Amino acid sequence: MVSRIACAVFIALSGNVVWAEEPEDSADVIVVRAERVGEDLHLAEADPVSADVASWLKSVPGANVNRNGPVTGIAQYRGMFGDRISKSIGGRTIIGAGPNAMDAPLSYAVPVSIEAMTVYRGIAPVTAGIDTIGGAVDVQRQQAAVSDSFMVDGSLISHYASNNDAEHYAGDINFGLKDFGAYLYGSQQSAKNYEDAQGNEVVTSAYERELFGADMAYDFGAHRVGLSWNQVNTKHSGTLALPMDINFIDSDDWSLYGSHQLDGAELEWRFGVMENEHGMDNFSQRLNPMPEMHRYTFAGGSSRDYHLVYRVGDWSLGVDGVLAEHDADITNPNNPMFVVSNFNQVQDDRHSAFVQWSQSFNAIEHTIGARVKYNQADAGEVYSSMAMMMPAVQGLQNDFNRADKSVNELTYDVTYHGTYALSDSFSWNYSAAVKQKAASYQQRYLWVPMQATGGLADGKTYVGDINLDPETAYQLEAGFNYQQGGFSASPRVFYYDIADYIEANPSADPRVVMAAQMMGDLAPLQFSNVDATLWGLDANWQYQFASDWYLAGNISYVRGERDDIDDNLYRIAPLNTRFTWGYDNGVWSSRFDAMIYASQNRASNINEEQRTPGYMIWNWYADYCFNSGVLIKAGIENIFDKEYREHLGGVNRARGSDIAVGERLPGLGQNLYVGVEYRF
Repeated sequence: MVSRIACAVFIALSGNVVWAEEPEDSADVIVVRAERVGEDLHLAEADPVSADVASWLKSVPGANVNRNGPVTGIAQYRGMFGDRISKSIGGRTIIGAGPNAMDAPLSYAVPVSIEAMTVYRGIAPVTAGIDTIGGAVDVQRQQAAVSDSFMVDGSLISHYASNNDAEHYAGDINFGLKDFGAYLYGSQQSAKNYEDAQGNEVVTSAYERELFGADMAYDFGAHRVGLSWNQVNTKHSGTLALPMDINFIDSDDWSLYGSHQLDGAELEWRFGVMENEHGMDNFSQRLNPMPEMHRYTFAGGSSRDYHLVYRVGDWSLGVDGVLAEHDADITNPNNPMFVVSNFNQVQDDRHSAFVQWSQSFNAIEHTIGARVKYNQADAGEVYSSMAMMMPAVQGLQNDFNRADKSVNELTYDVTYHGTYALSDSFSWNYSAAVKQKAASYQQRYLWVPMQATGGLADGKTYVGDINLDPETAYQLEAGFNYQQGGFSASPRVFYYDIADYIEANPSADPRVVMAAQMMGDLAPLQFSNVDATLWGLDANWQYQFASDWYLAGNISYVRGERDDIDDNLYRIAPLNTRFTWGYDNGVWSSRFDAMIYASQNRASNINEEQRTPGYMIWNWYADYCFNSGVLIKAGIENIFDKEYREHLGGVNRARGSDIAVGERLPGLGQNLYVGVEYRF
């Protein structure tokens, strides 16, 4: 029989699980990474079936995902989502090409190449990213491993899910020789439209994409220098909660990096380049019988980023930034005269510097950090062929082109994290912060009513405001960690008071109203500064029996309210909890998950958001590790074929489906899953 240790090593390189780790400072982190048997206790399992790693966030207390399509998951944490959450992959800030976040940052990661996904619990430290007002997620990619002698290892992966005939094939390989290493990976994913529990086909939920990458590294003494390349090729893939679907996404990113162990200090640096092209349309994957209403959008994005951090003693000092450019043009393939310059030569640059200090005094640990950010934004002139026929559009176009679109803002973050250990089994955690974030380019430069809103998916048309003020969040959090015997728990309560929160208000411009009405929206919105409050609690817990059985779970609740009017914030996850009962002996494991969501009746009236009922679904997963290096996986999602609708899943925007346009999108019906993974 294969030993528990040998199987743990294999599973460590093939599975995914959420872990709590002891951080370097007093800021808490939760890590979604490869399974490791015998190192720590399970907190919650990651989703092994989803094509989008954003779904892994559902197993983290306080986190969730706004789902606009099968490969378009937008991270949510404690009620905030999108650009408010810092998301880095391989140490780099990922800038997508699509103005509606069809290529959301986490879609640029694929499980086979991921070493770990770190979610900073609660208030993120200043070292976690440039804009962390809503939290931070860091995906660490696999890097090349070196060896004293010639070494080759790798894996082959094949997964299949029955509901939508989803197939996933992947592999990676690492070569190491003395001080040099090379790592290569590839992944191919595809699926047909899925069916709900009633057997209804959900049109434009199919997807197809390929991801490839390589990393080369050279170690010399206490130093490492490396070069990495990653490519994403997404083909026809549905985004059924949005007005268009993905026609293609082509992305290449390169980065040069290094790390140096100096005398009592450490230096890390990275420079990156990313080029994206993205096409989308409303007719090739969904029913659109009116050729005059066919629309095709071509979007391009490019970015340059840099990161440098120096650590010495209790101090971390660094500079980082990202310089991004965006363009998006809308055409009609049946009418060559139709064109709308949605975004033209948009510049969105963010430069920053930070310092962080950590110190321990007996049972007390403190971490204090500060970050200053210089934000630059600008845009070129725009054009619409509709201006010749619609005076309202012509007026908006002329006003935008005459306006001073250049913006220069200075923002800052200040954070404090503390831990007070009363005993070996109990410690208090408390933190506070003041954080700012400048507006996104969509919020500033959306000049004519459109739904290119960074993935809001509310079906409303918006216009921007060049002169939006930065958001300022005053954040407080407190909780404790308790561990005694096989039981541990980690609850947190939080309160965020946010001034100048960027939300929607009805547009008061009659030209906007007139242009929107011509497009079918009787009540267009404008991005505006308001005041808002977010508060709630989240917790995770676990109990490890003396045997190989365990119980684990988490619970999350957040309330989001506008302070200027009596309304709720848009797209807030309802109260939810996850309960896991499992067995793991290092050779084989099995677990049942119960996912329980309450109804969400506190919806946004301004966004005309629909309420959703509560539900509970059960899932089962198992795997067995053979001593030949083969891991067999199997499972059933939604065991009892329960009909349900996720509040964060949005509503259907695609004609030609068994689901009516405007109806809440149903969840996946019963889904059988099998997988085989081989490690050599």
